[in-house]
Amino acid sequence: MRYLVIGAAGHAQEVAWSLVEERGRDCELRFFDDAVGPGPVACGLGDVVGRLDDVANHVRGDEVALVLGIGRPRIKRAVVARLATLDVPWATVVHPRATIGPNVELGAGSYVAVGAVVTLNVRMGRFATINTHCQVAHDGIVGEFATLHPSAHVAGCVAIGEGCELGTGASVIPGVAIGDWAVLGAGCVATTSLRGGATYVGVPARAARSPAAERRAG
Repeated sequence: MRYLVIGAAGHAQEVAWSLVEERGRDCELRFFDDAVGPGPVACGLGDVVGRLDDVANHVRGDEVALVLGIGRPRIKRAVVARLATLDVPWATVVHPRATIGPNVELGAGSYVAVGAVVTLNVRMGRFATINTHCQVAHDGIVGEFATLHPSAHVAGCVAIGEGCELGTGASVIPGVAIGDWAVLGAGCVATTSLRGGATYVGVPARAARSPAAERRAG
């Protein structure tokens, strides 16, 4: 099987490693990145063979799939839209040392990293990312393109909206909803539902003021 990994930075290499651990070392990996030049990636799992515009030249044949190696939600959405005309399936990648419970739905192109725990009755949308040592508890929803950075903890009955980004160590208490395209900073704790499209910091979570607002307050 030939896998075309979109991205070649550290996160993409982690996804590629998880794929190899899951599916075996006979996987053929080719990396594509607009910002990384041709040559072997640092982890030794394959070579960068071109930019995103070059992906179309490598999709011939039945045994090929795309792998999303990008963590930032808005960039994920833009890249998926850019490659949509290729009509090539996106692989869902789950590291074998992740824990996935019963009745969990994983959307196409999603990624669950090593040490992550997704308990039961959880729905993950397309291209969602659950990073290393994250926890998503029962009856949760993780929307399309959302990303949980390492060690983010999401309690039971939580709805994480489309395109949300939870920083390293961020936490969400039970029953809370996080609106679409919200960002929770590292270590932030959401104790109430939060509207989408804003950035939150602190314990408990509060909306971050923009640099312009900070200047006016000063």
